[in-house]
Amino acid sequence: MKIIVCIKQVPSSSEVTVDPVTNNLIREKAGTMMNPSDLNALEAALQLKEQILSDKSAKGDCKITAITMGPPDAQEVLRTAMAMGVDEACLLTDRYFGGSDTIATSQVVAAGIRKYGEFDLIFAGAESSDGATGQVGPMVAERLSIPHISSVEEIKMEDQELILIRKFRQTRIKLKASLPALVTVGYGSNEPRLTTLRSNMAAKKKEITVFTNEELQLPLDRIGAAGSPTVVTESFRPQIINTCEFLSGDAREIAGKILALIEKERGDHT
Repeated sequence: MKIIVCIKQVPSSSEVTVDPVTNNLIREKAGTMMNPSDLNALEAALQLKEQILSDKSAKGDCKITAITMGPPDAQEVLRTAMAMGVDEACLLTDRYFGGSDTIATSQVVAAGIRKYGEFDLIFAGAESSDGATGQVGPMVAERLSIPHISSVEEIKMEDQELILIRKFRQTRIKLKASLPALVTVGYGSNEPRLTTLRSNMAAKKKEITVFTNEELQLPLDRIGAAGSPTVVTESFRPQIINTCEFLSGDAREIAGKILALIEKERGDHT
């Protein structure tokens, strides 16, 4: 089985400012890390590989490739993925990709997957910590004309079928899917494995395949800021005001005061 995991580099701190002209985030001042739910997607892919390889009745091998779109330094999250156990990695980078919204991003990622080669299953995080749209994974599936299942918590193979568990409110839903397919994995659905000094050193020596738009040959009006129909018109930091009021009296008096505060709060928001 050939598995691809889509990952993303995101800011690792809250030290992210807003460009007053473009209203886009300025990420240079913040450190970077792998998107949290992408770590869960990676762990799910690695666990599935282990299950496939341990199944004596399964035919063939299993290979996992991590792919990301970003600037050249985004290769660091790819090396983290390889240190976790991913076999190969691919970086999609070009100045023409800069400023892409979710629509343009999905165009580039889907083209990168096609260029890289055949696949059976694609994993992605359910949403990113910086944008939290949850759109790119399903959009990539639509561009590749394959089914997708979102916010999955458990994945396994049974009789050559993909068995998936996802939650809807308080209900656990069991689904089956044929391959090829794309699955987005929810944050916190598993415990991502830790890398070791040895695995990190080995990952630094591995080659990373790099595709620019010269290889992908995407029209410039379909990628980057030019190919992004959505535009950020305003960005701001929310003003947080904390207030505290101490209540005194016996239990009955305090309960009455709490009720009065709740009613006042309701009145202020109607």
